Amino acid sequence: MNEPHPVRWKSMIGLGILSVLIGLFMLFLSSVATQLIIALSGFAIILLAAVFLVEGLCIEADGWPRWVVLGLGLLGILLGLISIIAPSLLMVSVGILTGLFLLLYGVGELAIGIGVIFAETMVRMIFIMLGIFSCVLGIFFMLNPALGLEIFILLFGMYLLVLGLMRIAHGINEREAEQNAPVKRL
Repeated sequence: MNEPHPVRWKSMIGLGILSVLIGLFMLFLSSVATQLIIALSGFAIILLAAVFLVEGLCIEADGWPRWVVLGLGLLGILLGLISIIAPSLLMVSVGILTGLFLLLYGVGELAIGIGVIFAETMVRMIFIMLGIFSCVLGIFFMLNPALGLEIFILLFGMYLLVLGLMRIAHGINEREAEQNAPVKRL
């Protein structure tokens, strides 16, 4: 049922090596990785805005007027160009928006933890602790968005490193299972 397959172990090892390399890049060159991610985000914003522009030129349906879609496309292209020219602006705005999201999420978790009466005490305490942690993290991101994103890049790099090592180990295990599998003849 779950027999080893040569493509599976090779792809596991290949993806593991790629994850390890990207993780090490993010860990040791985190500021470069942050700038690269922001530049790629700016390029993606420009591509999506170009789609909006084309849709705005070709729209014939009811709903949003053509000028709104065209305006969103032009605004997106402007935002993408600004993020490529001055990546620190996008970094700060993404950090502030992430902090605002975490703060609102934390307030919601606190409200659930305090307001839910039919749940057990332990479940309510978990909601309250998650809410407090999210609020603190959100405030930290809003006060220092650049450092918050740098820390996020470092944590994501560690995640990719561990994931890659686990994939490599699993691929080696699959390879050994393939070598030890009995040969089937038709």
